[in-house]
Amino acid sequence: MRPLLPIAILLFAACQGKAPDPKRDDVPTKGDIVIVADKDLERIIDSERYVFESVYADAKVRVHYLPEALLREAMKSDSVRVVFTTCLPGADEVAFFRSRNLFPDDVPILTDAIAVVKAPGAVVDSLSLDDLRNALTGKRPGHVFFEDARGGVVRTVVDSLLAGQADALKNVSAVGDLDSLLSRLARTPDGIGLISFARISDLDDPACKALRERLTLCSLTADGKTYVLPNQNTIAGKEYPLCRKLYAVLKEGKTGLGTGFVSFVAGHKGQRIILKTGLAPQTIPGRDVELVTN
Repeated sequence: MRPLLPIAILLFAACQGKAPDPKRDDVPTKGDIVIVADKDLERIIDSERYVFESVYADAKVRVHYLPEALLREAMKSDSVRVVFTTCLPGADEVAFFRSRNLFPDDVPILTDAIAVVKAPGAVVDSLSLDDLRNALTGKRPGHVFFEDARGGVVRTVVDSLLAGQADALKNVSAVGDLDSLLSRLARTPDGIGLISFARISDLDDPACKALRERLTLCSLTADGKTYVLPNQNTIAGKEYPLCRKLYAVLKEGKTGLGTGFVSFVAGHKGQRIILKTGLAPQTIPGRDVELVTN
């Protein structure tokens, strides 16, 4: 009977099949996936990823942070399951997805804003949208600085203030990163910086507080009467005139780890994380209050 033992072992191994591949056999709370996200929102998405992986120990979410122009190209990669972006897929991306028989879901996550900043101690700390438009087109003094010409802030400003006409920009420079932008503002008294409010929104974060000390945050008006600073309330209430929505474009063709991560970010716990950062979550998490009477 002993010769039958090796055969039995082989049959048992065959029944077991291959070990699960975490990159292909993932489920909503377990696996290994790649996603891409707008680099302006790195601090927020990193917080979401950290908590998600802490709750689900068998989940690994690998995030690549890119400026918007590169992010739209990465959106077409078959290996990318989720894209966190302020720019929804256009006609080219939709046609590409259809060619792959993909029908991505666009899940709204939060609302960010474009912050207008100047050097610390700036004498003029409020502008109208016309003032900003004229600065961008060179019709008034005040050089305008962006971090990255490929970023979503440029595209949002061009769409919102210049009717999509990027060639109207006459008085602008892209300086590479936020530190360089703040350094340039410090040397340019009439300079204006345009950045994602997400970079400086969390007043409980020492890094954000340190950045705030290097700039003057300006208020904006759309009607020439009411000047509004960007903050959680004015963004959520749509009072601040330069806002933009962040979406999760979910492009996996199954209910996998990408679906699980997006559900977490859009759900109660994920929205609470966003609330803490000073941005406006898509849904306001409820608060349980216990009343104790003696």
